[in-house]
Amino acid sequence: MFFFLLPLHAEDLHQWTLHGVAPFQAEIIAADGLRATLQVPGRGKTVIPFTLMSAEDAAYVQDWRKANPKAPLVNPERLAPWPTAAAAESIDVQMTGDDAATSHYTYESAHFIIESDLKLPVAVVREIVAVFEATRKALIAIPLGLHLGHESRKYSVLMLSNANDYGHAGGNGGSGGTYNPFTRQMLILLPNLGIKPGTNGLGLDFQRNLFVLKHEVTHQILGRWQPFLPMWLKEGLSECLAATPYTRGRYSFEGLDAAMHDYVLKWRTNPNQRDLQLIPPAQLMTLDGDQWNAGVAAQSAYPYYNSAALLTYYFLHADGKGDGANLAAYFDDIRRGVDTEKAEAEHLLRGRTRENLGTNLQNFGRKLGLNLKIEAPVQIRPFEAPHAK
Repeated sequence: MFFFLLPLHAEDLHQWTLHGVAPFQAEIIAADGLRATLQVPGRGKTVIPFTLMSAEDAAYVQDWRKANPKAPLVNPERLAPWPTAAAAESIDVQMTGDDAATSHYTYESAHFIIESDLKLPVAVVREIVAVFEATRKALIAIPLGLHLGHESRKYSVLMLSNANDYGHAGGNGGSGGTYNPFTRQMLILLPNLGIKPGTNGLGLDFQRNLFVLKHEVTHQILGRWQPFLPMWLKEGLSECLAATPYTRGRYSFEGLDAAMHDYVLKWRTNPNQRDLQLIPPAQLMTLDGDQWNAGVAAQSAYPYYNSAALLTYYFLHADGKGDGANLAAYFDDIRRGVDTEKAEAEHLLRGRTRENLGTNLQNFGRKLGLNLKIEAPVQIRPFEAPHAK
């Protein structure tokens, strides 16, 4: 454990009692949903999980968090280690609405309200809920200060069985899922997920498409960041969660390199293909929402998603010391209102250019067993994609 020295004010000190450690005084400088970062006089910074605190100390942190709602969740100079796993606290689900006349069915879990125009078995909804609840827990557990928890209302999900209804509700053309930042609602096209009526009842071939749910719910849970982040990072974060190993309500953060390797190769038409297109970072990092959605509608956005996933994964696990600290510092700047280009230059580029990142990514790709070919995508204008939003 190492510490960084900063001046303290005596009135900000609190006495802490940890099991097996002599009581000591320290100031809280950050707190997320699982731990607090403390400044210890004469020693520096340390991160203490709530599980190691006394009940009184944990309550003190919660009171501090309420009194300081704009305070940072983490300190980029002293991050907690990445977790090995994160699991949903509960995947219980109840059917709270059943209106066959209007084909409107409602289900609720601890943090989500799900509406559907198909009546789904509760066991199936429970598996969907497990993805949602586990992803929420994973985003709280990742030590980058992305999400605190303590939501004031449940997340809204609308699942539709008809592509026209999906489009009218705001679903992006060519997509199987959409998060609408204006309504804060997640839309899921059930046939794309693998759930659709058939001659022998309801088809439920959805397990292999759970990545769609993992991707879209990440957008939803990180909704407060949406107006401030560039497209490559919004999509890249969602793709990184989609690529993370998941089983029955539990994410594992072990074996991530192999998981990312397999994930970005999932769309190959030739299983022996080794080359993977990488959009030049200088171009990828300037794409806006209209350009991205045009590619989705034209079914040509796979290089966008793969490139965003790899660039984000690089900043999470390979850049600098490989702990994501530079990306955490970028997020901290954005949270404090720093201009995105300034934050990018200071924390992500650090004297490099966007063009330099292409070489960094190619070298990193080789470590993942990927042969990345830098190649610009075919330009698609938004008006050329009739269903783009």
